Amino acid sequence: MPGQPRLVSSSELARELGVTRQTVARWVRRGVIPATVTAGGQARFDVEQAKRELREHTRRDGAND
Repeated sequence: MPGQPRLVSSSELARELGVTRQTVARWVRRGVIPATVTAGGQARFDVEQAKRELREHTRRDGAND
């Protein structure tokens, strides 16, 4: 559906970004990218929002995360 964010698992996000699941988890813990938690307790990520947040974080803090 147009306008709806594309929500994916941490594994899918990691694959999309070319990093490991552990890196995605570290970014969430550090507040670099947001996660939506489902009613079942599973984290889901908006791919485009994660990419925007990472670009902003890199611009603001450097690329060492």
